[in-house]
Amino acid sequence: MRISWIKTLASSAVALTMALPAMAANMTPELKALAAAADKEGEILVMWSASTMGGPKGAKVFEARMNKEYGTNLKIKWAPGPSMPRMGNRVAMSYTNSLPSPTDVYMGFSRNMATLQKHKIFASALWGKYYPGWLDKRVVEQNDTLIRVMSVTLGFTYNTKLAPFPPTKVSDFLKPGWKGKVATTPYAAGFEQLAAKEVWGAKKGIEFVENFTNQIAGFMRCSEHERLTSGEFLALVFDCSGDSMMRAIAKGAPLARVVPSDAPLVSYFYFGVPKNAVHPNGGKLLAAYAGSKDGQRTVHELTAGDIHTLPGSVSGKQIRALEAKFGTKFVDADVNWQLANKAGNKAQKQAKKIMRKARKKKKK
Repeated sequence: MRISWIKTLASSAVALTMALPAMAANMTPELKALAAAADKEGEILVMWSASTMGGPKGAKVFEARMNKEYGTNLKIKWAPGPSMPRMGNRVAMSYTNSLPSPTDVYMGFSRNMATLQKHKIFASALWGKYYPGWLDKRVVEQNDTLIRVMSVTLGFTYNTKLAPFPPTKVSDFLKPGWKGKVATTPYAAGFEQLAAKEVWGAKKGIEFVENFTNQIAGFMRCSEHERLTSGEFLALVFDCSGDSMMRAIAKGAPLARVVPSDAPLVSYFYFGVPKNAVHPNGGKLLAAYAGSKDGQRTVHELTAGDIHTLPGSVSGKQIRALEAKFGTKFVDADVNWQLANKAGNKAQKQAKKIMRKARKKKKK
């Protein structure tokens, strides 16, 4: 009986070793330990919108590729969530009230993450030991609590067939030809960047908003590219990350996305693992994978974006080309920049109020 038990145990060990991917031999001890702990948890909960990281289909792509990469048997369970700011509030409220987080990984924009920093809701991780020489200061921020997953330029998108003329600058949208043809977001996305001291400054930024509201035909979300292709609106200023628009363009939509020469900024989307995550190891493994070389290829496939500071980055080539064209370096609008951008963030709140007032007028 003892010999039989030993044989069974040995056979199981061999089977487990054979099941691990070839890459596992190159995993650091820390990454192996994290993958094993995540596998023991069994699943990862993600709650974000259907247009974020490919929504439910994207979650399945991550699941399959992570299991192949790490030899795990994880299930990534996607659930629809609200906007990033609202989702961030939900995560913060759950942590403050000692409740489980609704998501094991929160995805947020630079401004969202800056707002949440005061709550200290994200756990730190050994990112640099999971992927040495890769997940370093180019990717990791805020005392190892946040990891960048993609770079985002400030830009706008327009209908190439119906536009009165091809716009190249933000200021172009104040010209008469665009009156009644432009949309913006009801939450004034991007205006805190436009009003930053490194770009237009708060005073000029607010003056633009006040004049721009006279040009606006309506409001839309950044993922609603169909409203531009149909001609309901001829441009969206600003278009958040532009990833939805870029995917539509890749499929043949008559649209063009422009990074304006008068607002050269690059921000980021981040992953953060809440301290009250139900599956903290799974959350960290997903975040680490998203920042890895293979993960970055997956992120680009799902969003048309990646981290511009890493070797081989598609967005890195694009940004360097724009810097050469504009003759200026892009402002790095990371979380620390957002925390320091008090005048710009104050102006964004004011811009949001101006937008709401204009929206109410248009409804009457």
